[in-house]
Amino acid sequence: MKRTEAVTVVDQPRLRLLVGACLFLLWGLAGCGERAIEPLVIDETPLTSQKPSAGTLYATDGQAPVPVRVRIPVIGVDAPINPLQVDERGVLLPPEKNDAAGWWKDGPEPGERGPAVVAGHVDSDRGPAVFFRLSDLPTGAQVLIDRADRTTVMFTTYRLERHSKNAFPTQAVYGSTPNSELRLITCGGKFDDTDNRYLANVIVFARRTS
Repeated sequence: MKRTEAVTVVDQPRLRLLVGACLFLLWGLAGCGERAIEPLVIDETPLTSQKPSAGTLYATDGQAPVPVRVRIPVIGVDAPINPLQVDERGVLLPPEKNDAAGWWKDGPEPGERGPAVVAGHVDSDRGPAVFFRLSDLPTGAQVLIDRADRTTVMFTTYRLERHSKNAFPTQAVYGSTPNSELRLITCGGKFDDTDNRYLANVIVFARRTS
């Protein structure tokens, strides 16, 4: 049985907080209980059409084609990217498949100015998932994003960080950048069997280099 956590999506100025609670929280590990995990609410404010103030999150021109695939040769990742949807409650659901990554479609597209965010599962009750080896990604590694117009954007990693979900680096992940950047995110750290979730995030930072 698959298990997941979801996060209530709030107005865009507060979307900075989502990944700190593990935006794409993972399916339970093998041997976890059958108890389903309730959606994790970050804020009770409903999703609105309010836009962030200038410079709050990122600068985006909306011109880049959407991503369709992520490839990270050094750790053997070659997987489709799917945009993540919100349900009628405003809850952003995780990728449906463990072997696919999810792209935060309300943020910049990869290749567009600003920090694009791509996340994926680390494992499932069936074993390793798409970002199982993300924590092994070295500085200087290539990350290739294939886009819908058949172009490919290359990013080069420059930092990997691990943070408790209670101390998520909001500004570092979502803050405006003068150029195109990429954030790769999964869960990591200790697994809490009681709450059926990981206690930390693994975050890779990359810059566009081609």
